[in-house]
Amino acid sequence: MDKAEERRRLLEAFPAERVAEESAAALVREAPAYAGRDEASLRRDMLGIVEAVLSTLRAGRELSAEESGRFEEFGALRAEQGIGLEPLLEAFRQTSRRAFDALYATARHHPDPAAALELTRELWACTDAVSIAMVRGHRRHEAERVRADQEYRTLLLKQLLLGELPPDWLPTAAGVLALDPRAEYRVCYARPEAGEDVREVERGLRGHLLVHLAEPAAQHVVGLTTGRPRWTVNLPVGLGPARPLARLNESLVQARRANELALAFGLRRPVVDGELPLHSAVLALPETGELLAGRCFGHVDGKRRRTLVTTLDAYLKAGANADAAAAALFVHPNTLRYRLRGFTAATGLDLAHGEDAMTVWWALRHLEAASRHREPPG
Repeated sequence: MDKAEERRRLLEAFPAERVAEESAAALVREAPAYAGRDEASLRRDMLGIVEAVLSTLRAGRELSAEESGRFEEFGALRAEQGIGLEPLLEAFRQTSRRAFDALYATARHHPDPAAALELTRELWACTDAVSIAMVRGHRRHEAERVRADQEYRTLLLKQLLLGELPPDWLPTAAGVLALDPRAEYRVCYARPEAGEDVREVERGLRGHLLVHLAEPAAQHVVGLTTGRPRWTVNLPVGLGPARPLARLNESLVQARRANELALAFGLRRPVVDGELPLHSAVLALPETGELLAGRCFGHVDGKRRRTLVTTLDAYLKAGANADAAAAALFVHPNTLRYRLRGFTAATGLDLAHGEDAMTVWWALRHLEAASRHREPPG
C-alpha cells in the first residue's frame, strides 16, 4: 500500500464529529466564557475547523491564503461575540487535544507507524497555523474596536470642551468618559515650550488628569481635573475655573489664557487665569511694554543691554537687596551698585522709587514675554 493510500485510510478513520461534540460539551460545561452558549452551534463551529484541517491534510499541503483568511475571520467573529483571546485559545486547545488523542488512538493499531507519526506531525503544524490565524484575526478586531472606542471618547470630549454637545447627550458623555454628570471640573490646557514635544507634555500630565486628549497637530494637551490640584509638575500649565459639564467651554477659554501666561513667562507650574493680573496686563499691552523697554534700555544695545537687563531683573527679584542680587549674579556687590548708578544716570529712573521700579519691572516682563513669543493657541 502506497503512502497516499495510508494517509487516506488514517484520515477516513478520524472521528471528526465525535471530537467536535466532546469539545463543545466540555467547553459549555467547564469554560465560564462559554456557559449558556448554544452547544449545537459550538459543535458546528468546531466541526468546521476540524474538517478544514482534515481537508488540508488530505491534500498534503499547507493552509492556503484563503483558508488562513477564513480562520482570521473566525477569530474576529469570536472577538465580536465578546469571547476573549484566552477563552478562544482554550476552545482551540480542547479541540486540538481531542484531535491528537483521536489520531493517536487510530495510529496505535496502524501497521505503518512511520506514516502515522508523519501525519501526526503534519496535524500539529496545521493546527498551529490555524491558531495563529485565529489569534491574528481576534487581535485585529480588538485593535479596531479599541481604536473606534478611543475615537468616540475623543469626539465626545472635544464636543464637551467646546460646548457643542447637545444637553441630552451630557449623561451619555459622562458615562463614556467616566465623569460624574453632577460634578464640576477644571479644564487643564498645556502646550510644549519651544524645542519640546507635545508627547512630553502628555507624559507629564497623564497621571494627573481624569480624562485627556493630546493633539500633535494642534500641539496641545487638554483634559479635566477636579478642585485646585497641588501638582508637582515641571510644565507650563493653564487651569480654568471649575464648571459643570454643560459649561466646560468657559473653563477652556480661561485655561488657554492661563497657559499663554505660563508660557510667556516661563512659569513651569499650573497657573490659574487671574492669578497674575500684572503679568496679564503686560501681555495685553505690548505697545506699552515696548515704550517702557525703550525708556529703560534704549540707551544700550548688544552685550551691554543683556548685562543690564540681567542685572536689573536679579535686583528686583532679590527684593532690591544688592548683596543678594550680586551673589545670584556671581559679581561683587560694588560692581552691581556701579551698574545701578550708571542706569539711573542714563535714564533718570531710580529703583528706590516705587513708580520707577514698576516701570523697570514692566519693561523686563515685556522683554521676557517677547523673547518667548509664539502664536496664541487656536
